[in-house]
Order: sequence, then C-alpha cells, then structure tokens
Amino acid sequence: MKHLPAHFVGEPLRKFFVPRSVIKTSREEITDLRLIVRKYVKNSNGDWELIAQDANKPLEQTISLAGETPTPQEFMERSNKPLEQTISLAGETPTPQEFMERSNELPAALQGYIFTVGALFQAQDRPQEDGTQLYTGDGMIYRLGFEQGQAILKTRIAKTPCYYADLATAGDSNRSVWQPQTEFAKRHRIFSYFAAFRNGGPSRFSMLLGGRNQLNTAFLKLGDRLIVTIDAGRPYEIDPNSLELLAPIGKASCWLGIFPIVSRLVAQLTGSYPFDVYINAAHPVADTKKANNIYGSTINGFLSTNYSTGYNGLYRKPVNWFFEKINHIFKGEAAAKEQFGRFTDLIYYTFDRATESQEPELKRWRLVLANGLHKGKPVIVEQSLHQLAITEDFIILADIAFKMEFSQIFSPFLFGFLKLKLFQKFWALGAWIYANFLRAMPPLPNGIIYIVKRSDLEKYPACTADTEPTTLPALQVILPHEISHFAADYNNPDGKITLHVGHINGWDVTEWITRYDLSVPSKPCLRCDLEGMQVGTTDLGGLAKYEIDGNTGKIEKIQTIRDPEFTWSPSIYTHSELSRDDANNQEAQIKNIYWLCWGFSWELIPQRIYDAYKSRESRTIPIEDLPSNDRPLTLVRLDTETMTVADSFQFPLGYFVSSPQFVPSSDPLPEAAEPSTHGYIVCVVLADNLDNEEQSCDEFWVFHADDFHNKPIYRLLAPSDREPLNLALTLHTTWMRESGNYNQTKRYDDEGIRQQIRKESVSLDYKSRLKRANSVVHELFDDIVYGYFTQQLSEQAAMKRLHESDYKIRCDCGINRESTPGK
Repeated sequence: MKHLPAHFVGEPLRKFFVPRSVIKTSREEITDLRLIVRKYVKNSNGDWELIAQDANKPLEQTISLAGETPTPQEFMERSNKPLEQTISLAGETPTPQEFMERSNELPAALQGYIFTVGALFQAQDRPQEDGTQLYTGDGMIYRLGFEQGQAILKTRIAKTPCYYADLATAGDSNRSVWQPQTEFAKRHRIFSYFAAFRNGGPSRFSMLLGGRNQLNTAFLKLGDRLIVTIDAGRPYEIDPNSLELLAPIGKASCWLGIFPIVSRLVAQLTGSYPFDVYINAAHPVADTKKANNIYGSTINGFLSTNYSTGYNGLYRKPVNWFFEKINHIFKGEAAAKEQFGRFTDLIYYTFDRATESQEPELKRWRLVLANGLHKGKPVIVEQSLHQLAITEDFIILADIAFKMEFSQIFSPFLFGFLKLKLFQKFWALGAWIYANFLRAMPPLPNGIIYIVKRSDLEKYPACTADTEPTTLPALQVILPHEISHFAADYNNPDGKITLHVGHINGWDVTEWITRYDLSVPSKPCLRCDLEGMQVGTTDLGGLAKYEIDGNTGKIEKIQTIRDPEFTWSPSIYTHSELSRDDANNQEAQIKNIYWLCWGFSWELIPQRIYDAYKSRESRTIPIEDLPSNDRPLTLVRLDTETMTVADSFQFPLGYFVSSPQFVPSSDPLPEAAEPSTHGYIVCVVLADNLDNEEQSCDEFWVFHADDFHNKPIYRLLAPSDREPLNLALTLHTTWMRESGNYNQTKRYDDEGIRQQIRKESVSLDYKSRLKRANSVVHELFDDIVYGYFTQQLSEQAAMKRLHESDYKIRCDCGINRESTPGK
C-alpha cells in the first residue's frame, strides 16, 4: 500500500520541500512561555482536522461543523472519546467555551522535561552569514516542560568563556574593510582583527585565541545531572532548572588538543593559547544500573573519548607522513603521531571525588588494535568518533560519516576575502577556489566500530594527559555501509552484542550548499535562500540490526530493511529508556526504535555532490533511478524483533522535522501492553508562516508512540499575541522526569553557588594558561570573560554593556600574571 504525506485541513500545499525556516534562528532567550495546544484527529477522509482551538481566542474563531459552532456533544464526538469519558464541570456537560478550555490541554500522562539543542547563526539580521554551515553556531538549549496539561518553553544560549571573548572581539566583515563592533575591539583594533573568531566548516576559530566551544549537539543525562556536548569542545554540566552552564568536564590541562604541538607553538609565539580545541564524542555513555566498581557503572561518572584524526584534508597521507618524520627527529617515534594529532583515547570522568582522593578526575587509555593486520598499532580515527554505546560488558565506539576537515576550519583565514563585497562580484574566482581547495571529500563507503571490554578498564592501568600513555586493546569491526547513528541493547547474552544502525549511503552531512554551487541539469534550481543548508542524500538508506560477538568481533547476523517509501536519509532516533539509562527500568532490549528519515529532494543536491557519488561502487540504487519527485520526511517505528515497519508518519512537504524524543507515559501500563510504545514521541517541526514565507512558524508536535494515525496529534506553538517560534534546526535530545528536585536544588538553586562553581572553573582552566599572556589578553579576560561568564550575562545585556565605555565586570578568580618582556 502506497503511503501519502499527511494533510491538515485548512493548510494549503507548500511551495518548497525545505522551508526557509531551517536557516533562520532567533537568538531570543525565553523564560517560561506557555505554548498554545492544538489537537488534531483524523476525519473520515483520512485528513487531520483541528478539534480544539486556542482557548484564548473567541468562540466564533474555532473550527465548526457544517459552518456552524459545534455543540458540546459534537465536540466530544470529534475528540474520539465516548460521552461518558469526557471531562465534565461539577458533574454537568460543559459549555462549548468550557470544553475548549479543558480540551486545550495535553494528555495528563505526558510528563517531565525534554531538552534539545541546536546551533544559532552568528547574526539575527544576517542569519546565513555568507554560507556558514547550518550546524555552526552557539548552542541554544530548549527545555520543553509538561506541567498540568500545559507545555512551557524555556531557552538559554550555552555561554562558555570563549562565547564572551567572541562577543568582545567581534567585528563586521560584511563591508569593504573589517570594522570593530564593541568598545573593547575599538580600543584594540589590531589585536581584535587577528583575535576575532571566524566560521570555517563545522567550527569557529581564532588565530590568536583558539577555537570556540559552541555546545550545540547533544546531552547526557546522568541521574539528576545534565551534560551538554559537542564534538569539538569539552562537555559542560548545566543546571536543568536555570539552564545556566556550570563547569566544564575536566580541567583544560586534563585534555589533549587536536594538534598538541601546534597549541604549544602558538602559546610560545604569542604567550598564550587559551581556547584549545578538544575533540571528543558528542554522545558519551554511562551505566546507572550496575552497582559495582566497573568503569561507567555509576551515576557519578561517564565514559567518552579524546582524540584527533590528524590532518585529514587533501594529500593527507603524505602530509601526515612528513609531520611524523619531522616530529620523530625532535620527539622520538613514540610521540610522533600524538604531537600532530592522530591519537585515540578512551576517557573516564568522575564527579564528586573525595577531597582527600589522589585519583585523577579524568583517566585515559590509548586505544590500540586487538585484531587484524595492524594488531598492536594505535587506533586512528578516519572520520569521527561521534557516538559511543555501552552494554553490560562492552563499550562500543563508532567511526561514523561525520568528518571535521581542517581545510574547512582554516578556510576563513585563507579565503575570507571572498566574503568582502569587492570580491563577491567575482563569482568565477570563488567557484575555482572552492572547486580546487575546498572540494568535497566523500565519507568512507563502510562503517567502522571498535569494541572494548569493560573488564579491561580494570585490567589495564590508566594514565593522564601529562603522563606516558598506557594502552587498551580494541577490536575493530567493519560494517558494510556508512553509519549515521546507532543504538545498542543493554544485555549481551554469551557476549553477543546487538546493534541497531541507521545506514546512509551517498550522503555527507558535513557538506553544505554554497553560493558557488550549480544545480543538476534538468533538476530544480538550487535556492539561494538555502545557502548553508546541509546537502541531501543521493542514494537510498537503510535500517539494520547486527549481532556481533563482542569477544571476537565477528558479525554473526545482519538484518536490513531498505524501503523507498521510508528509508531515505535515516538520521536520528529515539527509544524508551533501558535499565542502563534509569535504574528503575527493567527493560534491557530495544524492542521498538523510532527513526526520523529526512527524505529525498533535488532541492538539496548540487552538481558537485551528484558528480561525487554518481559512480560510487557502493550505491544501493543506480543514480539514474533516483526519484524524480520529492520523498517526504518520515517518522518510522521499527519493530526490531520482526525488522518490519510497525508504524510510520509522513510529514507534509514544506515541514522539516528533527529531534524526536520518547517520553514515557505516567499512566499505569495496561495489561499485555508493550512498555517500549507506552508513551509519546515529541518532535521539533520547522515551517514557514503560510501568510508570510519570510517568517518562521515553528512548532513542537506530540504523537502517541503506539499509534501515529488513530490517536490525536498535538501541535504546540507560540501564543497569537507574540511572534511565532523561530527555532534552530536542533539535533539530539534527552528527557528528565524532574527539573529542580532535591539534589538539583541542593547543588544549584542558589545563584551564588552557581557563580562560585563557574568562578572556580575559570581559575582552574586559565591560572596557568595565561601566565605569560600579553596585557591585551589579560584585559580581555580580567575585564570581560571572567565576570561575564561568572554572572552568565544574557546576550542582550552583554552586547549592551560591551558598547558602553564602562564595559568592565571585574571578577577576582585568583589568576596571577607572569611578568614577560613586551607587556
């Protein structure tokens, strides 16, 4: 049976597959905004129809039956509930207005708080910033709380110390010459010009200060703690209630940068390098179930990675070989790979260590191959260790199709002149530079995972960043296709690991549409308003289940589903929590997993991407057999026991959907019901305003997890008396039952305590790193970074103050200077 995209009564078909809203974001920080709830049910024609309108609007504006205001009975019939099950007031049938006010609520069983995060562009009035990649920008944290049938939204920008340094040194480069924007930048024009941060690929970088830690990717829930993460920066703990950052995970001295020798060199030349770039997994792991001392099995600690791929641009092999030989002369063979990147460490971080403990807060092991032709050699990441998973006995690390290319990172310093108005008329020059120096590097045609035994973390001694590396064996397993994301069952009977994998093919999510791209001949023209949007897939994806022997690395069973109706661009997933996620849960297997597949559209395929993949040997379908029409975004429920699509919902064209999150129902589990579908799925849905396509009109949608079609859909949007929501294209999510419980309140409720935590963290990070810094760097940190970060000044307040002559906020963080020449 052919499925069709959902249709909502009263909404016309939209013009484009991808809404403009994906590249528009609001930097407004919202405090406790009550969202409007609109409830839809399917009518006899199979269309979704509104049955409960905004209770704040007059009765005559609600949708009626046969052109008339519905009676209470008609309202109740359309709510899919028998009359005796409807809510009554004082034992009486409610009036239409009373019914609407009561029905304008979410299910009472929808509980807790959803957290999601997405990247913001650097300027609200210039959101595309000359083709900056969509995922480059400050992290905006969104908390959607469900309280007494209402949805309450709160948002905060993740404001790290480098965030305030970025604001202070900002300049406008969209003119013929660079112009300082703040009082500090005006006083120190030359310093700020070279110290200003600039976007390059998936990062934002400063030649003098280092890289931005933008915290815009994912979360780890650790009991009642909440960690926010990014691939290219240290994770931070945040307060789930205020959404303020608290402290980074581990001191800077506990981490290794992407190029340790480069960091040291810059520090030697300039006196300081405060914001080194640390690569780690955006999805660290913990196990809350086990109560023994095996690493990763306590709510006071978690596992992640700290690694570097080394140089991975054009001619990577000869370049890395050259650097290693040079470094071998000065440092010796053992340190050659490490000094220029190319190291892979598994790390374990511990919270709440006793003050008298001599144990380091961050332990590490250098991974080496335990099998294959290169057994005993260091594990070298080819793309990105974006994600980890943990089972009863194993840790799984996935090298997935998400590259950080250093040619992209440094491109604004080499080719930033192309953004100046003088050069924007020379389109051919820019196209030639992009084609020759920034051309696409397709991801590997297969997936690579590494398996580490949890017991080996006790067997092999750990090290720290400043001691000689100690090794830990890891089995390498090659999967036949590229990986987008994956999940693992918790139990592993007889050492058998079960993985649930989203396979992509012919798709590089780190490539984006640029102003120099051309459309594929005879296909729709590329839209200039999508400059910066990630490119689309050029092949059909799939959903797979693997059974792997964790002791040998042998793949014993593969089950894959590829369906042209559903599995285009499988991206992100959600599922009900297992026992490792919450000790109160009993489930150890993922029986149902919800995948969001992002569809297919020629709107997102430039000529250069088409050419890069058209002849690839690993293609699933020939390039000439690609659909001529768009394939919609689809929410898929995959039954992992039968490996069949148990349910699906195809979104209307013109909506872009992200960040699915399973929320368990607070209602008791009915007899014979399946726990893995007993709840709700909440998604972020981006769309354009039907009355004004230049304006975003974003929403949150709520589905019943056990039935996408025969139960209501709830759409949550901004009240009519304010601007519509303008959300970032968010990615990953987590869910917490409570925000502000006893332990959280004890740790974070007092603002003074939160400020003291931040004050101590910057003291630990920069006390030694800035000893030899010049006077301007000290002024930047002493007058702006320390005080602004400690107070977590809002962006609006910070920018207002930075434009004033008296912009200083002094904060004594106990950081001493070292007298050096030239200061």
